[in-house]
Amino acid sequence: YLKTDSISKEQEEELYKAYLNMAPSQTLKWLEEGKGPSQQNVEIEGTEPYVVGGHTASGYWVDNNRQTTIKGLYAAGDVAGGAPQKYVTGAMVEGEIAAESIINRFAEFENNSVDINHLAKEYLKKYNIYFNNKGSFFSIEQVEETMQKVMDTYAGGISENYQYNEKSLRIAKDKIMCLYEFTDKLKAVDTDDLLQIYEIKDRLTVCNTLIEHLKARKETRWHSFGENMNYPNTDEKFNKYVNSYYKDGKLNVIYRKLVVEDEEPLVFKFKDDNSLAYGGYTA
Repeated sequence: YLKTDSISKEQEEELYKAYLNMAPSQTLKWLEEGKGPSQQNVEIEGTEPYVVGGHTASGYWVDNNRQTTIKGLYAAGDVAGGAPQKYVTGAMVEGEIAAESIINRFAEFENNSVDINHLAKEYLKKYNIYFNNKGSFFSIEQVEETMQKVMDTYAGGISENYQYNEKSLRIAKDKIMCLYEFTDKLKAVDTDDLLQIYEIKDRLTVCNTLIEHLKARKETRWHSFGENMNYPNTDEKFNKYVNSYYKDGKLNVIYRKLVVEDEEPLVFKFKDDNSLAYGGYTA
């Protein structure tokens, strides 16, 4: 818990305002119970490692329209990097920016006489495999539950007190990649199931990315958030960003210095085939 039962009424008022911005439900809970943080300590619970661009110098690269380096894929809120401490209000604004950008893209389609219905039919036809899978031994929910268990046990989850090592990360990667292969055997009854299959495939991709980033930083920089048991101390040679990009189906990790005056800015450009060119690489 957070020890708050000795704060002043003025400090309590400031906490109310702060939590209205970053966690409104907490302020509502205090008001409903009739007891504020100056009268009782705040109970807390650990959570799992995930993409936390809204709180740290992490997250996905996005442009001004909140489009990621994958054309047509947008990110807002915690998952979007580059703007720490945005909290709820900032995340909502980013969501609006992304939504307006997507709407403008559809307007471009209409102006170019693109048949959206035709595209949708072609899309379903291409991925009709999921509707015809008859030998699926696993449900979408089972794959997701197994994914959660793997990441919790082998990739520094709460059940392991956020501790991991190189051996456990290798096990996590093997199991996550095995689960990814299972997703091609899942069955969709309707388009909502199809959406969930795509979502679990994306989440498994994020799991793999997280594992590779944990492996790449051979140190423990933030104690209690993640303890690398092979490298329990901070190593200044890792005082840099750990970034990654996909190329030919493989995740590639790159290291970048912290901001320096003579460093060339990161530049992303889309090629004619909609692939992403970055620093001589194509993703």
